[in-house]
Amino acid sequence: MTETSDWSDLETQLQETKKLLAEIEQRFLQVRRDSVEQQDLLKQQEIIKQQLQEDPIDRLNANNNFNNKSNSQNSQSKIRRKPSPTDQTSTDYLKDELNLKLQEISDRLEQIEADLESRLLSWSSFREPFWQIVRFGGLGIIIGVILRSCVN
Repeated sequence: MTETSDWSDLETQLQETKKLLAEIEQRFLQVRRDSVEQQDLLKQQEIIKQQLQEDPIDRLNANNNFNNKSNSQNSQSKIRRKPSPTDQTSTDYLKDELNLKLQEISDRLEQIEADLESRLLSWSSFREPFWQIVRFGGLGIIIGVILRSCVN
């Protein structure tokens, strides 16, 4: 009879172990996915910061040259022209758009970091050690009180 209960206890523990293993596997996959996404976002963030630091007129001219490419003009000398009001508004628009993208990337990075930290520190990971500390710490205090009362 005890042998049958031992087997059922073993089966129960095996099922719990399988469930924990599946949770760990899911957590591992999420951490891998989040870390890859975090690296991609950091690269995008660096690219956008570099674009913001560039001279907006040069960037606008580069975009115009790319769009209106004629090899004979590009191979000759580059002439820097004075920015017109339309160029200024378009550079402001580009700058605002880049700042918006940068803000979105920063928000997503913060969300990923918070998600990674919250998953690493959860009550379920501290539940068993907490109760062991309470159990054995309490037991130690009780034994200490008993020994002290026996000595006195």
